[in-house]
Amino acid sequence: MRMGHRFTAAAAALAMVTGPAGVALAQTDTEAEKDASFLTMAHQGGLAEIAMGKDVKKNATTSCVKKTGEVLVKDHTMLDKKITDLAKRLRVTLPDQAMAEQRKDLKDLQKKAHTSEYDKRWLKLAAAGHVLALKMLDEEIAQGRNADVREAARMARPIVADHLKRVQVCQKKR
Repeated sequence: MRMGHRFTAAAAALAMVTGPAGVALAQTDTEAEKDASFLTMAHQGGLAEIAMGKDVKKNATTSCVKKTGEVLVKDHTMLDKKITDLAKRLRVTLPDQAMAEQRKDLKDLQKKAHTSEYDKRWLKLAAAGHVLALKMLDEEIAQGRNADVREAARMARPIVADHLKRVQVCQKKR
């Protein structure tokens, strides 16, 4: 199954949060790797959501979609700062850009700019991404090893749920 933007949009939602001040990862390598992987996916997803949100502001045809994009940019920008701070505290090196597939999804979406198909596709990608994000967050909350990373997931969950609701409202208006 192609994960692309759908999965990373989910992770992006997590990029909006951070846990309380904490200590470095005191876990086995495998456990630390899982938390580091989670933070990496969250960060890359956040970068993708910020880019998609900025793009939608320029290329969407409906005000609902544009406003939703603005909220995503604001939330993900603020919270990505927090996730990068958490990663620094935990000595996790994060990539400086979204995954290649995320960048490709954005490029493909831009080909439909200023059409109703653009809005429809953006909403579909955003909805799927946020559904997957909620699943990813729930897994981290239930199974995460590092308390700070679990707390970051707990803090992100209501924001991601709100984003999904906003996307669904726009889908109904179409």
